[in-house]
Amino acid sequence: EAAAFRADPAAHPLPSGEDPFAAAARGAAALSRLATAHPGGRILVVAHNTLLRLVLCRLLGIPEGDYRRRLPVLRNDAVTELRVADGEAALMSFNVPVTAR
Repeated sequence: EAAAFRADPAAHPLPSGEDPFAAAARGAAALSRLATAHPGGRILVVAHNTLLRLVLCRLLGIPEGDYRRRLPVLRNDAVTELRVADGEAALMSFNVPVTAR
């Protein structure tokens, strides 16, 4: 189980956890609703580390199974900024410590 999780954590999640693909879809849908409700506005989203990484993968076209390799660390005290326009997401900043801003 552990080896399969390390190889592809989205396809082989830990027991009793939420399905990573469903979590990514749920999180991306929530962001889409927020963006639609606040066009051109700024939105603060706070969520669990793994959910944020899965949603970033979904929005940026990165396979969800690569979230631990492609986005290995998301600090608790950092800002990640996305720009969403016309259904497309662009990563403007990633994992920038609050003290550096």
